[in-house]
Amino acid sequence: MVALGTGTTQAPPYFICYFQETIMNYLFTALLLACALPLAAQTAPQTGPEKDIRLQTQAELSKTAVELEQALTLQPASVELHVKLGFTYTRLGRADAAQHAFEGAVRLDPRKAIAHYMLGLIYEKKGLKEKAIAAWKACLETAAEQKLKDTAVKHLNNLNAN
Repeated sequence: MVALGTGTTQAPPYFICYFQETIMNYLFTALLLACALPLAAQTAPQTGPEKDIRLQTQAELSKTAVELEQALTLQPASVELHVKLGFTYTRLGRADAAQHAFEGAVRLDPRKAIAHYMLGLIYEKKGLKEKAIAAWKACLETAAEQKLKDTAVKHLNNLNAN
């Protein structure tokens, strides 16, 4: 809108509204992006030993196993690496390698209940009844989680009944 005879020009009201709305849209978008970036960083897809093994493909699991084996050469006393490797081998269907990894964890930390738990499952599957009973008893003695204890009791009852 032009004011006649004054020498000044004014923007039409619809232009001002449009301009304000556009600025608000940009600000809103910037705010959303600022909030979304930290979330995107937290949920970025992981690979290797950091990625949940339940979500890994067989190829990723094989790569994870190699990486964990390499990490164990640098940190042979790491109970957690032994446990992670055991779970990785379990997912790969490599029972002997999983057994070896969990036995390594138990040697390093006899109170590692999850390692006893997994050994109980492995020994039972292999038909090693006495070893399975010993592993389930150790799991029962060392577990803090009631779910692990309950499972150990069930397996012990089944093994002792047969």
